[in-house]
Amino acid sequence: MKLNFTLFLFGLPAACFAQNQVPVISNVTTTAPFNTGQVLINYDVADNENDNVDIKVAFSNDGINYIVSAGTTSGDVGFQITPSTGKQIIWNYDTLTNIVNYSVRLVADDRQIPNIQDIVDQVDSVLLRNDLEYVSSDIRHYLANPTHLEEVKDSIQSRFEDAGLAVYRQDFDRANYLGQNIIGKKAGLGMEAHTFIIDAHFDTVSDAPGADDNGSGVVGFLEALRVLAPYNFEKTIKFIGFDFEESVGVAGTYGSAMYTQSQIPSWEIIDGVANYEMIGYYTNVVNSQQIPFGFAFLFPDQYAIVTADSSRGNFLINAGDTESSAFTAAFDSLSGIYVPALKVTSIVLPNNGLISADFRRSDHANFWDLDVPALLLTDGANFRNLDYHTPNDTVGNLNFTFMSNIVKGTVATIATLAGLQHSSYVDAGNIIASVPESNYVCDVLVFPNPVKNKLTIKTGDCFMQGFNLTVLDVQGKLVRAEKISAGSQTEISFEKIPSGNYFVVMEDGGKRSVKKVVVE
Repeated sequence: MKLNFTLFLFGLPAACFAQNQVPVISNVTTTAPFNTGQVLINYDVADNENDNVDIKVAFSNDGINYIVSAGTTSGDVGFQITPSTGKQIIWNYDTLTNIVNYSVRLVADDRQIPNIQDIVDQVDSVLLRNDLEYVSSDIRHYLANPTHLEEVKDSIQSRFEDAGLAVYRQDFDRANYLGQNIIGKKAGLGMEAHTFIIDAHFDTVSDAPGADDNGSGVVGFLEALRVLAPYNFEKTIKFIGFDFEESVGVAGTYGSAMYTQSQIPSWEIIDGVANYEMIGYYTNVVNSQQIPFGFAFLFPDQYAIVTADSSRGNFLINAGDTESSAFTAAFDSLSGIYVPALKVTSIVLPNNGLISADFRRSDHANFWDLDVPALLLTDGANFRNLDYHTPNDTVGNLNFTFMSNIVKGTVATIATLAGLQHSSYVDAGNIIASVPESNYVCDVLVFPNPVKNKLTIKTGDCFMQGFNLTVLDVQGKLVRAEKISAGSQTEISFEKIPSGNYFVVMEDGGKRSVKKVVVE
């Protein structure tokens, strides 16, 4: 059985966008005229309501990450672009070479931003429960029940793929067992390098079905994904399922350690991590919230708040370190606005939280150690839920209203900080370079044509001082370039050039002769 709620994923946005449709880009072409240092981007843009549109253009040199920053753009780009056909953007690409290896993304945003409260209210406690009944139906442990562990991993990946994320698994070795983190990326459409992460670990200890620890976190980030996926954002949002957080007898949080050590690109700026670590246990019973040793001394204000309510376990703990203080405050503020029913007690620990080991017992701590803003969002684990790490950690003991409110607070926070848009985009593919035309009338001969091994170029009196030779494919991509010395005849090897049609370009100053050749 796989978790699959594609109907909900694609059914909701239509209602949200019914009053105002996103602008649509079409008929995109990209050409790089020979020797101009420019790319011409032509497109049409339409908007049902005829709103002015903000047009953004992004460039990629790998076809995956649109983060290239070089040169300048002009023309029909920026805000206040009137929808119509025949639009053009000019990209002066500065010092970049091999421009045909680059690709273009166009984004059209009419700035009719959807209502965040409407998005937050889509979080569904029924779906959370349905998901959790499957996830916590059995143990998820690499030795005690690897079968269900793999089933849940497959379901997470399936949900990521159904939501349109770019998905991959990070493999790593853990005590001669294969560990796998599951990463899904929803690319930002304006500041892609800036990233927010919502994560949870999906494994359990060897003798517990782990409904709260950490099935609640898994279904929480899957529900946040379902609600956020239909929308576009200025910044990137990643969803990550971490493996091997539970490692009995050895240090835990191993999967997130592997991620932070090797999976953060040098160009990526992580603006915040929301780590779900048990978000389902809620109770109004007096003295149900235990207090860790030393907590009253280290955090007297929070201690006073908890004890003033007779130490009831009816609140979310939102813990961040010094680097996370602004993110912590943003979560509190936005949750207060959009989810007033959620009671939050926040703690900011100095430095990397080393002052209290209890607040470092999950995957956020590896981000703290990199000075990355990260939140531990938790119900308090064993300090509230007495079924922690036991066979009694089951669905029936959890509160899905509380859980859904935590997800709502996260959705409100990420949607706001990541820059919610009302946009669409088109990836135009690789740039096509224009093949140059001859501007020099002179009797230049190339033979044999078709050619197999060597091409003879006979210039006679045309290029007495030699010339610059380039060989281009039919898309204008550079295949070969060299300087040819003076002389009336020269031979060029074509042995390593694949079969096909090519253009041989000979230039000296402003004089240019172009010949088409066929390689057999």
